[in-house]
Parts: sequence; C-alpha cells; structure tokens
Amino acid sequence: MRKVAASALIPLLLLAACGGGSSSSLGTTTTTSTTQVIAGPGPNVVTLEVDGGPATLPMPDVNTAFVTVTVCQPGSTTNCETISDIAVDTGSYGLRLIYGALAANFAATLPQQMAGALPVAECVSFAIGYSWGSVRTADVTISSETASSIPIHMIGDPAFPNVPATCSSAVPTEEDTVASFGANGILGVGPFVPDCGDACAQAPVPGTYYTCASNAASCNPVTQPTSLQVSNPVAFFSADNNGVIVELPPVADSGAASATGALVFGIGTETNNGLGSATVLSSDPSSGEISASFNGTSYPESFLDSGSDADYFVDSSILTCGANTVAPGFFCPTSTESLSVQLTGTNDASITTGFDVGNAVELVTDNPTATAFPDIAAPNSNTQSFDFGLAFFYGRNVFTAIAGASTPGGTGPYFAY
Repeated sequence: MRKVAASALIPLLLLAACGGGSSSSLGTTTTTSTTQVIAGPGPNVVTLEVDGGPATLPMPDVNTAFVTVTVCQPGSTTNCETISDIAVDTGSYGLRLIYGALAANFAATLPQQMAGALPVAECVSFAIGYSWGSVRTADVTISSETASSIPIHMIGDPAFPNVPATCSSAVPTEEDTVASFGANGILGVGPFVPDCGDACAQAPVPGTYYTCASNAASCNPVTQPTSLQVSNPVAFFSADNNGVIVELPPVADSGAASATGALVFGIGTETNNGLGSATVLSSDPSSGEISASFNGTSYPESFLDSGSDADYFVDSSILTCGANTVAPGFFCPTSTESLSVQLTGTNDASITTGFDVGNAVELVTDNPTATAFPDIAAPNSNTQSFDFGLAFFYGRNVFTAIAGASTPGGTGPYFAY
C-alpha cells in the first residue's frame, strides 16, 4: 500500500468551503452519464469525501478519500469519540488512529491488548514511512454498522515512546502525527481480514507486532494470533460484511476542489450494493493481486488501491518532473498521454480500461485549489506491479470482496468495476 503523501506535490491552498468540479451530493442518488450510480444515505453507507484533509495539516492532501468513524470503549454507548478525516485504503487492513487526533486521555481509556503481563504494540510500514503505537480494543461504528471489541492501532501512543530499531529501519520517516501521516487515521478495508495473517501467527515477525517491558523501555517481536491482529472492521459487522464499494463521481481532467461519493458496505447484501454489470476480477488468494498488461508487458502483482495518491506504473517513455519542480518524481509528459491497460483476474476475466496521464506540475499549478486529480501518475519502484490509485477510482464504483466471503460474484478475494 502507499499512504498518500501530500508533500510529494505542492503546498496547495486551503480549500474553500464549497466543492467544485464534478462533485456530487450524497444526499440523493446520483447517476452519471456513464450510468454510474452513487448510493444515497443508508445504514450501510457513509459519505466519502476527497478534500484537503485535517485543517491541522501544513498543506492539503491530494487524492485522499476520507470518512468519519466512531470509536467506543467496548460495550459502552457513552464513552465514545467520533473522528473525521480518516483515509480509506483498499490496500491495507484495520483501523489505525493518530493518538494526538483524539480528545485528551480518550485513547488511554481503551483497553490495552496484553500478551501475558506485557502490553502489545505494532509497527506498520507504508511506502514512505512507518507508524508505531499500541494495540487497543474498541467498538468501531461507521454509519450504522458496528464491529464490536476489535483490535485497533493507536499510532503515536505516548505510553510507547521508544521505537524498536527493527521497526524504524524498514523505511526512513516516522509518521506518528496528523501532520506527518496526512490524516487523523486510516481505515484499511482491503481484501483480507488480519493485517499480517498466518506469518505473524506462526512466529515473531520483526517490524510488525511487539511486546514491551512494563516501562516501554524495550520491545521485542512477538507471535500474534490472527484473532488479535489489527483487522478489517468490515469483516466483523453483523451484516454487509463481505466487502466494500468505493463510489466516486467523475472529475474533470484539470482536477476539482473536492469530490463527494460513498463508501458502501456489503456486496449484493442490500438493494444499494449489487454488482450490476461490473466485471469480477478474482485476485490471488494469498496476495490479493491481479495481473495487468500494459505496453506489451505483464505486471502480475497489480491491485486497486484507494490509499495511493496516484496511479503508479512503469513507463520509461514518459518524462518525469524534475527534482526542483513542485511535483518531483511524478510524470510530467509534454502533453496529456491517453493510455490503456488490460486487467485480468485469476478467473481469466479481463477488462481493458483507458486512462490519461497529465503533467503533474501543470495540473497542480493551474488549479491550485484542487485536491482531486484523475490524471496524476508516477513511476512505480516495483517493476512487477501496476498500482491503480485513487486517480483510477473517479467515475467508477470499485468493489473489493474480502477473502473467503461469499458474494453474488463468487467467493472473495476479488476486485470488480
């Protein structure tokens, strides 16, 4: 997964209160010219907003979709906190909150997970940084759906001030604050349930779960059963628990100030979450990956990831933006490139999709109040992967089915659109 890095672009101006471009209102069901339908309000629907993110950020986010979640002391309906600006990520698993984004002392009221007499903490690595903090238990409610007593990750918990070297050595940047993380937290709703799976359940894996001495002075890797791992909350809903749909309206090539859509829970469980004519692309049951064919080359480790701020792929023929520009490392073609890619699932279903790549410097400079850009892309350091980021999601309803879950389109994991 790639967590959005707003600083990779330019310090965009703070957004005006109203949206712009092709944004649609969640207050009514919206049908686009391509027959896309965005779900209206419902118990399994939460507003999905692409905007500048938390007001405390030094600069607005780009291509980041946010929702609001409510976290409660297990079993309580009063000791709760509602947190906005939680980034939605179909490329990761579990709810992770920034300690500093919560009300003073609220996080400390959530039960600390223990392994024997020792508290448990977790390290998670993203594309550009790592996050460290405690593992706690909470009831998590999104719209009217609740996952009861599940493990969550409390990033930047001051009770765990010492980061193990095996955590910090993986990637260089610590992202334990709202400003460095780019959100108040992240909601991982990818195609699996636990965030580490059998690997961590069978043996300690450095860089993942740890137990720490009572004074948190030292921490050591620990085996973590899958039932105690930070996990996709959707799988623990009493209903609508087999996957999600990310629904975002089309956005003009030049970008938009914001874009409003919906995160819908369940696939084929309600009248508002049917597959319709979407093509189901079954993904690898162990990795969740599909294959992409682009420019005559196969990329077998590909995926659809709403947590990536751009489309990431390999194409040496496209110019990249210079190191001293406002968008270093992104693609900067002299004119917009119209490209196509064929996606193929392990079920041999395939779909060919067109997409555009614009000049990132010109896009963000010409539309400095925009935060939603469908044409931003960048080179991928993984030469086996095509990472379809949030830029790919505009104008589409993108389904992510959870591994092992039954749906009208077959058993997950799969992507569909």
